[in-house]
Amino acid sequence: MIVDLISFSFRNENLPEANYIIDIRFLNNPFYTDELRDLNGLDKEVINFFENDLSTKNFIKELCKWIEQILKLNKRANKEKITIAIGCTGGQHRSPYIIEKLGSFILKEKLV
Repeated sequence: MIVDLISFSFRNENLPEANYIIDIRFLNNPFYTDELRDLNGLDKEVINFFENDLSTKNFIKELCKWIEQILKLNKRANKEKITIAIGCTGGQHRSPYIIEKLGSFILKEKLV
């Protein structure tokens, strides 16, 4: 099964075509920290911001459990491709970070 992971911005108003669209605008936003504003979710400083944020860590843990179940059930249903889109306000910090964490989890757990 192919799993496409998409990071997107709700600001652009064009939702991606996906089996699952997850809104993560409730997570703490590094945009409001001056030294992180111009960075993105793949920069070490932003990664540190999220790794020190308990709510983000807890959300990722629960998201990974849910995604694991979703992928197993879709495999059982013989789905060939699943698209998961994760969006935040600007698509710069939170969604790229979460997509990277999710992709690493999927590969590590050999879910595809």
